[in-house]
Amino acid sequence: MQNNLDLLKGLMREHDNSFYIYNEKVIKRQVETLYEKLPQFEFFYSVKANPLKPILEFLTSKNIGSDAASAEEVLLSVEMGLSKDKIIYSTPGKQKKDIEQTIDKAIIVADSYHELEIINEVAKEQNKNLEVGLRINMNFNGKSSSKFGVDEDSLIENKDFINSLENIKVSGIHVHLRSQILDYKRLSDYYETVFKLAVFCKDELDFNMDFIDFGGGIGIVYSKTEENPLDFDKLSVECSRIVEKYNKDLNARLIIESGRFIICEAGEFVTKIVDIKESMGVKYLVAEKGLNGFLRPSLAEFLMNYLDSDVEIPSFEPLFTRRDAFEFLIPEGDNKNLEEVVLAGSLCTSTDVLAKNINLPKANIGDLVIVTNAGSYAYSLSPTRFANHKAPLQIYLKEDGSTIIA
Repeated sequence: MQNNLDLLKGLMREHDNSFYIYNEKVIKRQVETLYEKLPQFEFFYSVKANPLKPILEFLTSKNIGSDAASAEEVLLSVEMGLSKDKIIYSTPGKQKKDIEQTIDKAIIVADSYHELEIINEVAKEQNKNLEVGLRINMNFNGKSSSKFGVDEDSLIENKDFINSLENIKVSGIHVHLRSQILDYKRLSDYYETVFKLAVFCKDELDFNMDFIDFGGGIGIVYSKTEENPLDFDKLSVECSRIVEKYNKDLNARLIIESGRFIICEAGEFVTKIVDIKESMGVKYLVAEKGLNGFLRPSLAEFLMNYLDSDVEIPSFEPLFTRRDAFEFLIPEGDNKNLEEVVLAGSLCTSTDVLAKNINLPKANIGDLVIVTNAGSYAYSLSPTRFANHKAPLQIYLKEDGSTIIA
C-alpha cells in the first residue's frame, strides 16, 4: 500500500488535480481469469464501460474484441486495429447514417425489424450482400417489456419478412439478460436458454448461426460484507457441459461481452481534502472533487435521502448498483481515531455529497481520498465540467510502473 500511496501522492503533487487511475495489472488479472475459466468463449469488451485508449490498446493486444454501442465506438475500435469480425455494433435506434459509416467495419446487430430494413437498404445501395445479427428479447424467467431487440414470440410471424430481405442474411443472435450477476447457476441457466433459442433460430428460421452473443452478465463484488464472488469454477463446469451439448451441431462463435468485470476493480478515483468544517454538530470533509469527479456515489446518497435504510433498492445500471458499492479510503488518516463525517465535494450545490454519516479515519487538509470500483461507468458518466471546474485527469498505470496521462 505504501508504494502505491507514494505514487498517488506524487501524482497529486505533480498535477495538482484529482484523477482516475487504472491499474493494468488488475485488468490483466481479470482477462486471464476469463480465458482460464471460460476457454470456449470469445470476449468482447463493452467500450462504453470505459473508452480510454490505453485500456483499449491493452485489451486489443490480448485479443479482446469490441462491443460497440455507437458508430463512434466502432470507429474508435477500428483505430485500435480491430478487424470487422472482432467488432460487434449493437444498440437501439441506429440510423441510416450510422449503418453507412460502419457497414464495412463491424458486425452489425439489428435491434428491430425496421433496422433490418435500413441495413438491407444500405447494402442494396452499395451492391453488397451482408451477414448481420439480430438482437432478441428472450423469454427467460418470464416475459418482460424492453426497448432492446425484437420479442422472441414475434420471430415466427416475421419469418417471411426476414427472408424477403434480399441483401442481408441473419447469421447470429444477440441476447442480453442483465449486468452484475454473481449467481453461477442463474448465469449458466441463462446461457443454456440462449443456446436453445439459437437452435430454434437455426431450425425454424433458417438463420446461419455463425455467432451467438450472450451479452454481459458476469459481475464483480461491490460489497465485501454482503456479496460473494461469482463461483467461476462451478460456472466453468456448467459451461463445458452446455457447450458440449449444444454447440456440436451449431458450431457457432460464442461471445460474451464483459466491460465491468474487466475494468471496474482496476480503477480508483483520487481526490484530496481541501477543507474541514463543522455545522450544527456535523463534521464535513470537503474534497476537491465530488459528483463532478465521480457521480455514482452521489447518486446513491441521493436515493438514500428518500428511502429507509432497510429498504432494498434494485440496481439501476449503470447509474446505481447498490448502497455500499464503493469504499472511501483516507490512507494518511489516523485509523485509531475514527469519526463520523460527511464527505462532500466543493461544488456550490447541496447534492454534492459522496458519503453521508460515514466513519473515516481522522483526516487533515491535504490528505488524499480514494474511492474504489471507479474503473467502469465513472468518468464518462460524471458531469466533469459542472460549474466550469477543471475536469479530473485519467491516468493509466502500466504493469511496468510507468504511467500514461490521458
